[in-house]
Amino acid sequence: MIEVSFTQRYPKIKIEVSLSLQRGFNFILGPSGCGKTTVIKTVSGLLKPDEGLVKCCDEVFLDTRKDIFLPPQRRRIGVVFQEHGLLPHLKVRENLSFAVGKVRQVRFRPEELLERFGLKGLENRYPDELSGGQKQRVAVVMALAFNPRALLMDEPFSSLDVDTKLEIIEFLKELELNIPVLVVSHDPVEALLLADRVFIMREGRIIRQGGKEVLGELLDKLYGGK
Repeated sequence: MIEVSFTQRYPKIKIEVSLSLQRGFNFILGPSGCGKTTVIKTVSGLLKPDEGLVKCCDEVFLDTRKDIFLPPQRRRIGVVFQEHGLLPHLKVRENLSFAVGKVRQVRFRPEELLERFGLKGLENRYPDELSGGQKQRVAVVMALAFNPRALLMDEPFSSLDVDTKLEIIEFLKELELNIPVLVVSHDPVEALLLADRVFIMREGRIIRQGGKEVLGELLDKLYGGK
């Protein structure tokens, strides 16, 4: 479990978030600019907020009162952004080797992940030789290959066609990940297919949280249900 509580002030918005990320798929849903990506950056260590506390199990990642701030490389958190982030000068196999680094214990072997994600046979291709969906699947494999404590995904499906989106969601469900997975998205349908827990975010704050019943309420409002 990851405990997250922080405040970050921007010129046009103040973000105040407090939430617990449990094992399974945790979705934060909200419009652009509401602060979703700031949550991802704070948990991963890409941002040190004005005030806050981030704990993973018994380890403190961030405590601004005690001046504790672990850099991203010490948190062992997998991150997948909307843009795949593959190194263009490295082949798929080399990108994976770079991601795994010197990790001794891995839950999934990179070769196993490539096969599960339908990427077997593409190991010697460069990123510009892959489709958009293949690139994003490689990015997910990279994030999982080094046995992360948690997986963070920032709008990971938004640039994909419907078929590819559904394909990757099914792959993720089949992996039966035993870690917290945080997905930020603006699409409630993605959450309906994948989420165990849902957080609704508006203007820098979590305004509602719960299970899929929260999605039912949201979808009623969006699509005219009574």
